[in-house]
Amino acid sequence: MTNNCMKKYIGQSMVEAVVAIGIVTLLITGLIVVTTATLKFGRMSKSRTQAIQYAKEGLEIIRIIKDTGWDNVPKNSPSETYCLFEGQQALSADDGTCTMSVGSPYTRTIVFSQDSYCADMASCRKVSATVSWMEDAMRSISLPMYITNWRSIL
Repeated sequence: MTNNCMKKYIGQSMVEAVVAIGIVTLLITGLIVVTTATLKFGRMSKSRTQAIQYAKEGLEIIRIIKDTGWDNVPKNSPSETYCLFEGQQALSADDGTCTMSVGSPYTRTIVFSQDSYCADMASCRKVSATVSWMEDAMRSISLPMYITNWRSIL
């Protein structure tokens, strides 16, 4: 009678062990998935923050160019696109490769345009700084602003 009881408990212990291993496996898999997703979103957030900083820097450089003289602001056509490289204080013609610097995944373009807000004002331009980069897919951020020739208003 003792042998039959022992076999019953051994079989029951085996089922409990398999269930416990299954639960532990599910928990570990869940932790790995959550950790991987957290790392991915952290990396994406870092890239987006860097892109926003590059776009803000581009708009600040445009303010500086505008403040040195309204004649320095491009205004010959309804829409013009320029490159603004890292560390550069001057606009370059857009040749389709506006990469920030060697090895950088970011490209920054500056677009000057007219829109309905500035349509009747010769001393107003819309400026958009767009930063693009490749992550899992192509991503971009665009920050617009309006600049005016405030000296002509005074």
